[in-house]
This record gives sequence, structure tokens and C-alpha cells, in this order.
Amino acid sequence: MTSGRPIRLPFSVKRLAPGAWAAIARDGGDALCNAGIFDLGHMTVVFDTMLTPMAGAKLATAARRLTGRSPDVVVNSHWHGDHIRGNAAFQPAPIASTQRTRELILTRGRDQWRSDLREMPKELQALDDPGSELSAADRTVFRGWFEGTLAVPRPFLPLAPNLTFDSALTIFGDRRELRLLSFGGGHSPSDVFAFEPEGRVACFGDLLSIGYHPSAGDGAPQAWAAMLGRIRRLRIETAVPGHGAVGGESDIVRIERYLGGLVRRARSARRSGRSLAELRRLPPPEEFHGWRFPAFYPDNLERAYQQLN
Repeated sequence: MTSGRPIRLPFSVKRLAPGAWAAIARDGGDALCNAGIFDLGHMTVVFDTMLTPMAGAKLATAARRLTGRSPDVVVNSHWHGDHIRGNAAFQPAPIASTQRTRELILTRGRDQWRSDLREMPKELQALDDPGSELSAADRTVFRGWFEGTLAVPRPFLPLAPNLTFDSALTIFGDRRELRLLSFGGGHSPSDVFAFEPEGRVACFGDLLSIGYHPSAGDGAPQAWAAMLGRIRRLRIETAVPGHGAVGGESDIVRIERYLGGLVRRARSARRSGRSLAELRRLPPPEEFHGWRFPAFYPDNLERAYQQLN
């Protein structure tokens, strides 16, 4: 409580299964991405730490209230700033990621932070442009993104993980286990998802988005689609996306279909001699109309085109 008023969290908390919760980012807040909280029995794990140290601190408090202990281990799904800049709020808990993600946070992640500080004041001002093509809802998300980033107390640099693995790491508690798995790069050069087999719950980072166009600009659409096909073999029942509401297996299939469609359209354009500019003008398939961040779609088509053999 502050001045007698409850603190408004930049996320809502949803119980998924015994010992498993999702923290779902609210529009306009400084969380931006979703996170997972797992009580494994005498072991608390948090998956992804959100956009800012301030949101990360609130997430750490939520984890303590839900599990009765401070987070013992923190996991970074990939290097993008909206998933890792809350790391500092969890010290001294170890932060786990793939070795490749650690390297990317130390290089591109810190470069991205410096670039954001330079560019976001202009981008924030541009949100008030009446000619903006962004929807009102998307402008709300971007405003929280930019304002949250610029409000981070300085000096600051993203904190890198200090516990790394290659393809798999299992964390055992007294009651249940959490499997951290990486099948390589899809959304980013290296992606981790978390799977709790007892409740059949998974946290995906940005390998999954629900109601949002995914971003393939730093990834590999064809490999990403294949990765989701492998993940479906785990028979996941509850899926926590990096962005959007909690879903299930059908949502995994839908993003797999979206990515496969990108690759097919890119191949068709290459075969027919269609220019990249023409390809970028194609609208999303009707199934994906109404999804948020539609400006990602032409960029995703371009990424698929660039990666054709």
C-alpha cells in the first residue's frame, strides 16, 4: 500500500494449475511481456522478467506472495529487452538462459538499450500524430513501452544471465519439476520455453503470441514452425504466450500455420518473380485479420523471403 491506495500492477495474475501462475501484461503498463511463476515445492522459479526493473520488482513481489518465498531461479526465454530488463529486480537469484542468449544480452541487448534511450523520445512524440496508422489499442501498448523504458532509473544496463545451458535444464522441487528446453532459434537466434509436465503447462516467451502478429524479424520462420511442431508432441494443455491471453494447443497450431504461410508466400513470390515490394503489399490471410500489431506482417514476409535457400 502507498498513501492508503493499492498499487496497480502492470499485469494480472492467472492461476493455471497447482503451483503455476501466469502474469499477463496489461495494456499501457511497463510490463509489456507475460511471465510465468512456478512453485515447485521449496523452489520458486520465474520465467521472464518483463520490460523494466520496476515491473520486475512487482513480479518478484507477486511470486513471493503466491509461493511464500523469494524466487530461487529466474529464466530468460531470449535476449529481447521486454523479456529481460527486469532481471536486476531478482538479485541475487541466479538467472538461467542458453549460452547464446547470454552472449546476445551482453552485446545486442545492451546496444538495444542505448538505442532505445536515443530513439524512444521521438517515437513517443510520434504516437500523438493524428496520421498514425496504429490503432488506439496499439498506441496504448507502445506508449507504456516507451514511457516505461524512459522511466528506468539510470545508470542502468541489462543484467546478463549467470547460469547457462545448451538445450535442456531441469529444475527439481519437492513437489514437481520444470523443464527448460531449447530447440534452437525461431523467434530469435536462441529461444527457451518452460514445460511443467504435471500440469502440462508451458511458458513460451515469444515463440507463441495469441491475438498478436508474431515478430520474425530476428528469427527464422521456417525453423520456428518446425520447432512448434516438435513442441506439440509434449501434449501441452495450457500455453502462456509472450504476448496475449493464456491459450492452449490450438493457439500453437495457429502460429505454426501463420509461419508456414509466410514461407509459402515467400517461395511463391520467388518462383513467380514477384518483387519484395509486391510481396510486402500482400494482406494477412483472413484467419489473422484483427490481430494486433499488423505492421509486423509485411516485415515477417520479408524475413521469410530473405531466408529462402
